Amino acid sequence: MAALRVKSNAYGSFFERLEADASIRSVTQRPDPVDVANSVKRNIAQILNTRLGESLSAPGLGLMDFNDATLGSQDLAMKIRRAIRHCIEEYEPRIHDLDIRVLPDATTPLKLKFHIIATVSSGGMHDKVQIDLLLDSNRSYRVV
Repeated sequence: MAALRVKSNAYGSFFERLEADASIRSVTQRPDPVDVANSVKRNIAQILNTRLGESLSAPGLGLMDFNDATLGSQDLAMKIRRAIRHCIEEYEPRIHDLDIRVLPDATTPLKLKFHIIATVSSGGMHDKVQIDLLLDSNRSYRVV
């Protein structure tokens, strides 16, 4: 009996699974860890670049605007780190055992860097992933 082949990216987001050029996967094979990691990274970037209240279907999705001049840079970094943790834990179910560290850089004070180490679980896969996030001067999060 031939293996059942379906056009499915069960490890990706709903919209990734709808893409016309999505690769064909076997329902009996584990997803490619690189594809899963890339999907998680894209989702995290989308989650973190959403502002709190922008999504009517999920009002808690996203981060608040951190343009508060009364906070010191270390206080701000810790507040953002806690908010990032909350968003990822709440809106990226493939991630667990999350560790987020602030990477201070004295040469670029308007940019904050975060290093994420987590376990990604998807389709029987449990792999460690490392993600570096950059909050740039435009308050946009980029996976680097």
